[in-house]
Amino acid sequence: MRALFSDLLQISSPTVSKSTKDSMANDADDNFEILDLAEAGKNWLERALDGELSKKSVPVQLAMGGTSGWVAGYLFQKVSKAAATAVGGGFMLILVGHHTGYLKVNWKQFEKDINKTQQTAVKEVEKRYPAFQGAFNKGKDLVKKNVMISSGFAAGFLLGMAM
Repeated sequence: MRALFSDLLQISSPTVSKSTKDSMANDADDNFEILDLAEAGKNWLERALDGELSKKSVPVQLAMGGTSGWVAGYLFQKVSKAAATAVGGGFMLILVGHHTGYLKVNWKQFEKDINKTQQTAVKEVEKRYPAFQGAFNKGKDLVKKNVMISSGFAAGFLLGMAM
């Protein structure tokens, strides 16, 4: 601890020469490690499940899967309730405004726009189906490799949704 404070005092003292300061700065730069964050973010779920966690004991796998499932289910429940309240409340306000005469809704145009959006969505799904199918197959293989973690997650998710 004293060495740390003495180093700080030496750096901040005006009697230290410029070359000494430069060498200290270069030494400080050499102490840092450069991380490749792009590589670290790739397939983090697969690396986590195929790596250390799948080698743990069955109770640990069930506990980790159940805990993460419970948290995900609880958050999903809260977010879905808020989203349903916002969408339902907005739709209710539109209907009440239309019924009382404050809003005039062109229902034919609304229906036409909904049909157009539906057709566009169907085209996009058909266009992206191969990528979705590939991701679905990868997910299915991941669940098969980690049955204990997956079953714990499913049970925890259902418990989280029930709370």
